[in-house]
Amino acid sequence: MTPAPASEAQPREPTATPVEAVTDQHRGVAVAALVILLGTALSRVLGLAREQITAGRFGTGDLIAAFTVADNVQTLLFDLTVSGMLQAALIPVLSRWGAPDAATRAELRRVGGALLTLVLVAVGGLTVVGILLAPQIVRGMTALGGGDTERGPETAALTVTLVRWVLPAVLLLAVGTLLMAVLHAVGRVTAPSLALAARNAAVVAALLLLGGPLGVRSLAVGAVAGGLAIVLLQVRPLLRAGALPRPNLALGHPAVREVLRLWLPVFLGLLVSTAAVVVDRNLAWGAGENALGAMRYATTLVQLVLGLVAAAISLAALPTLSRSHAAGDEAGFAATLGRALGLVTLLIVPATLGLAAVAVPTVDLLFGHGATDADGSRAITVALLGYLPGTLCAAYDQVLIFAFYARRDTRTPVLVGVLAVAVYFLAAAALVRPLGMLGLVLANSAQFAAHLAVMWWLGRRVFALGNRSLAQTAARCAGAGVAAAGVALASWLLLRTALSGGNAGEDAAVELALVAGPVALGGATYVALASALGVAELEELRRAAVTRLRPR
Repeated sequence: MTPAPASEAQPREPTATPVEAVTDQHRGVAVAALVILLGTALSRVLGLAREQITAGRFGTGDLIAAFTVADNVQTLLFDLTVSGMLQAALIPVLSRWGAPDAATRAELRRVGGALLTLVLVAVGGLTVVGILLAPQIVRGMTALGGGDTERGPETAALTVTLVRWVLPAVLLLAVGTLLMAVLHAVGRVTAPSLALAARNAAVVAALLLLGGPLGVRSLAVGAVAGGLAIVLLQVRPLLRAGALPRPNLALGHPAVREVLRLWLPVFLGLLVSTAAVVVDRNLAWGAGENALGAMRYATTLVQLVLGLVAAAISLAALPTLSRSHAAGDEAGFAATLGRALGLVTLLIVPATLGLAAVAVPTVDLLFGHGATDADGSRAITVALLGYLPGTLCAAYDQVLIFAFYARRDTRTPVLVGVLAVAVYFLAAAALVRPLGMLGLVLANSAQFAAHLAVMWWLGRRVFALGNRSLAQTAARCAGAGVAAAGVALASWLLLRTALSGGNAGEDAAVELALVAGPVALGGATYVALASALGVAELEELRRAAVTRLRPR
């Protein structure tokens, strides 16, 4: 029988039967996913506000290109060190100490403290090195795209300054990620789910308060303040759970060694992915004035979709998948994985199809103001449409990657990732010259599609995958999603003509109506059709919402 989550392991009820245990796991995953989804929704809304303000102040030209490269340097360093550890190693390993008894929590604090020491020393040292070598790093990120000659020495110098200002955020994010992993291990997901919201709120505040005197540098200040906010947000719930890590030198602990062992393949794979990102940034640097900015803002929208769907569900399922595998409960593992994939299907299909249907008015509403002109808005729309096929694939892919992580297998996703990067390089080489920015975006989508295809094939060989229930859910959601997208597109065209004679864009109220109306009609159509077709995951989400909102 699969062990119940730590938060449910109380003696107040009789021992559950296997069927009841699986049902409880499904409910637990759905409730946790709902909490994470709500926190992610808040963070993505704030992230959209951040990008709206950024687009209005700095447009899609050289200023935002400089910060985008600096921000990519921060992200790459964070990914190479700690970000890749969270799902691949930290949560699967630390989940063993999720029980609430004092001895177990003491061991969790000891293991977490040793990992905290490692993070402070390793990531802190790399951060200092990055600050010192900022000019060389910027040259490496822009040389293939023309470097100084493409955008001018002033833009290159600004990029160096921004790298130095933003890199301290890496250390704070690394510490915050470790603290979040400990909270996930003990079944407390609320504070981690609000972490990105706190970070984005800090960036928005920095833009509003410091955007005038500091210009684009205010984004770097906000990133550092946001990293600090993430750390502080995790401290109180860790104290209440008796799980706050305290730095120590128990670096030889078996759990620390296992974390490093699981992380090493991920790190090697991330090196390959980093090479792809560096090439992508280089090519985008020289792909036109609007390329980097447009790709940045379009990425914000697709990350909104992925964060609300794939990240929430896969992260909620990971601890349960890890415990099922550790207990040898393959039936529970397969059931949890199937339910996670079903929930992803329910949400990702209408999200991607609907966003494609209303891409033009959405971009106009969110980004087509201030310093972002009509050419910039068109570039963002083109990038968004090119990213959406890869977004659909990435949502499923993330769940499958986490399923392998839960089985202590980090090597397989890494090897598949290397193959997918090769697909990106081939596609980018073939498409960037004739299509420019769109070629880079389509190459990115091809990378995700290739990764999903191989992961799905391997998943069918390792664990139960692609059962009849999931196929039925996919077919029903696809039918409902296509119909809903058609309703959204038709209603946008009709509203555009009715409200402004085909020339919408000047009135903010009109812009809002051109998005809100089609989204509401399309969403209602999808829910109605999915319910009529008997999509079980829709009812499960409803029950999860009721469970979460019911007074305790």
